[in-house]
Parts: sequence; structure tokens; C-alpha cells
Amino acid sequence: MSMGYRTYVALTYIGFNIVGFVVNFWVLYVVAPLLFAPAVKVPKSILFFIFALVIGDLTTMIAMLLLIIELVFGTWRFSTAACTSYLVLDSMNKFVAPIIVFLISRTCYTTVCLDKTRGERAATLKYAALQVLFALGCVMILLWPVFAYSQVFTFYLNPNNATNEVTVIRKCGFLPPPEIQFWFNLVACITSYAVPLFGIVYWYVSVPFFLKRRAITTLVASSSMDVALRKVITTVLLLTAIYVLCWSPYWVSMFAHNIFSMEKRSMIIVSYFIHLLPYVSCVAYPLIFTLLNRGIRSAHAKIVQEQRRRFRSITDEASCHVRNALRSLPSKASSTLRSHVSLSVYEEHRKMETTDNSPSDVIQRSPQPCESPERSRVDSTVNFKESISSMENNDSETLL
Repeated sequence: MSMGYRTYVALTYIGFNIVGFVVNFWVLYVVAPLLFAPAVKVPKSILFFIFALVIGDLTTMIAMLLLIIELVFGTWRFSTAACTSYLVLDSMNKFVAPIIVFLISRTCYTTVCLDKTRGERAATLKYAALQVLFALGCVMILLWPVFAYSQVFTFYLNPNNATNEVTVIRKCGFLPPPEIQFWFNLVACITSYAVPLFGIVYWYVSVPFFLKRRAITTLVASSSMDVALRKVITTVLLLTAIYVLCWSPYWVSMFAHNIFSMEKRSMIIVSYFIHLLPYVSCVAYPLIFTLLNRGIRSAHAKIVQEQRRRFRSITDEASCHVRNALRSLPSKASSTLRSHVSLSVYEEHRKMETTDNSPSDVIQRSPQPCESPERSRVDSTVNFKESISSMENNDSETLL
């Protein structure tokens, strides 16, 4: 693939990778707080399935960075272990996302259409976690050929005998024997495409018929019934359309690869874009389940309001403490000033007494009637009281 086409494909993958990270982090921001919230009407199992979808998508987006680096540089720049890890995560994306969507449709059917005991069990977080762990174990068993036959291939292109130079390109690939590859693709297509598609359509279509029968027997209002039916039909159509449009070309190309030659440049470019379609579906699934579920949106809105109210109360309390501290500063300053004024007045009074009693002053001055110490003491006391009263007037004006 030439540099121009490779750049175009790489930019497309980079753009979608950024969108995938943004969408999945937003869904994680909405769903994760609801998993352990006390009063949420949405079943915990549905929330956990969406959470597992997001974690799987984020893992796939991280692994997708290795593919983007290969597209940018034109060669695989990592080890064989990194190649195997990338192919395992990429293959898990093709299994895990459809299986979780399959489990979500089954849970919706069980909680709505079956008896109360099975519905309550299907809605629990523990039961959902066990189902996901069991599915992951089965997927890892099915992926044994990926562990066994993934490797980095080295190609030597454009040898130049004059300069003794050759172009070396390394590619990460999964190349098992033809027989193993055929059976692996067949089993993967059945378990990750045909069975989930059948389960999604069957269980989601069964819900409207059950709601219709219950509405007839219990005389439920037709308006609420119509809203529920429209919601279920919209979900079924969206999931089915995305599932068929994104996964059908991928599996057709996987089997066509064994029949037709894929060495032309145009076919290589088409195969890259077909390989991108499963990533599109995996990003779309959690977004659809989050946006179409009114219970998730309303519960998230309540949690956000509570957090804002709590933050507002904390800020109000902090500002109240700050205001009280600022108000207490002038009174502390006035008490400090009062102590300084009283000390200075007292020292002044002592100096005056010392000066009056000194012999030099008696010799130099003409004989005059001396003021009694009692009178000077009274005058200093009066001056002290006047200074204190003036300070109190100034402090009251400052506080007001």
C-alpha cells in the first residue's frame, strides 16, 4: 500500500480511535456511579453488562493504537509478544461485544417476561458477573489458535544489488494452517455472529408481544403501552441494523479471503475499512444502551444533582467560616491596640512622675506650688479613659 493511501487509512483509524475513547469514557462516567448507587430502578445486571462493554471497548481501543503505529510507519515495530497480545485483544473484541449484547437481550426478556424469581436473579450484579466470567473463559478456549499461530513475519522487498540495500518490512499476522483457519473462522462466525444475532432478534421481539398480551389482560392504558412498544422496536431495529451492517461484511471478507486473492492495493484498502466496522459496532452498543435507557439517564441526573448540592453546601460552609474569621479580625486588632495604648499611657505617666521628682528641676525652676501626685494621677486616668473611648468609637465605625 502506497504512502498516500496508508496515510489516509491511518488518519481514519486515528479519528475513530479518538471518537471511541471519548464515547466510552462518557458512557463510563454515566454508568459507573450507578453500579453501587442504592436506589436505582435499572437492574444492576444491565448496568454491569454496559460497564463490561465499555471496559472491553477501551481495551480494544488501546490495542488499536498498535495497529495505528504500524499503519503510520508501514511496519510492525514491536515484539512478538506484543503482536500476540494485539491479536488476542482484537479477536476478543469480535467475541465479547456480541456475546454481551446477547446477554443484555436475554436479561431484558427474563426480567420482563418470565416469573418473578428468575427475573430477580437475572437482575442481580452477582449473576451478571458470573455470566461475563463464564463467557470470557469460553472465549479464551476458542482463541487457542491465536495464541499458537500469531507471529511477526519479515518481508524483504526491492533488493538493490548495486548498493546491497533491501527494504525490510515486518508484519504482525495470524497465519494458522488452512484447515485450522477454516474451522476457526466457522466456529467464530457461529458463536460470535449467528447465535447472538438470533438471540437478540428473538428475545427483543418477544418482549413487545408479551407486553401486548399483558396489556390486554390487565387493561393497561394504551398510551403507556404504545410508548413501551415504540421503545422496544427502536432498540431492536438499531441493534439489528448496526449488527448486520458492521459484522456481515467482516465475516464475508474472512471467508472470501480464502477464495479470492487480496493482493491488489484496492482490495487491501477495502479490507482495512472492513476491519474497522467491528470497532464501530462495539463503540455504538454502549452508546445506544445508555441513550435509549431513560432509567439510566434519570438516575445519573439525580446523582449529578446530589453531587452539585453537596458541593454547594461545602462551599457555602467554607465561605461562612471565612466570613466569620474576617469579622473577628477587627475585634482582635482593637483589643491589641487597647493594650498598646494603656501601656504607653502608663509609661508616660511614670515619666512625668520621675521628671517632677528630679532635683535638677527643683533647682532650675522658680518655686511654684507642686501638683500633688493624686491630681496628676487623676489627670492621667482621665486622659487614658478619653483615649480608650476614642478607640472604641473608631472600632465601631470600622465594623459598621
